[in-house]
Amino acid sequence: MVFYAYFSAHWIGSLGLVSSLMFVLIFLAHKKKLGRFGVLFLNQLTKTIKGKSGKIAILFSLVMIAYFASTLVWIERGNTIYSDEKHLVSQILFSNYDPNKMNPNDIHKIMSIKQNNAVLDGSNVNYADQIISMTYAIMNDMMGGWMVNLDMILLVEQFEFLGFIVLYRKLYSPSKTLLAN
Repeated sequence: MVFYAYFSAHWIGSLGLVSSLMFVLIFLAHKKKLGRFGVLFLNQLTKTIKGKSGKIAILFSLVMIAYFASTLVWIERGNTIYSDEKHLVSQILFSNYDPNKMNPNDIHKIMSIKQNNAVLDGSNVNYADQIISMTYAIMNDMMGGWMVNLDMILLVEQFEFLGFIVLYRKLYSPSKTLLAN
């Protein structure tokens, strides 16, 4: 609700519901309001987050954050930097664009890769960036902009998840829990 009210009305659902439920469960369990379930829940949560699976969850969350952020960047690049090429590819793919009337300069504009012996030179990386950017931008256009919205929601949820795990690991470090008992 806070994110919706103060940042953008288009990202409804991106913050809040799952995290709020998790924080309420943890709060009620720590206040001993959930009975035996609360004790079992906290023990399992602590074991899971502090163990090897917690480290795997952090790594997985970082990978997902990198992916969703990259996807948003690629969509933006496809809509700005490679806009002309994207429109041309969309026109070729989705309309009755006559290949016989195709301008050779259009094809060279899209396929501007240089044939070199090096596999990872700058032109190939730029070409891959162009193809990926145009592909994601076209997919977003086909979905009516929902791909950007979904990616934004999933990116924010991954930040919430990572923040929750890190916060829980810091708040309930072994030294603090041993001193509290």
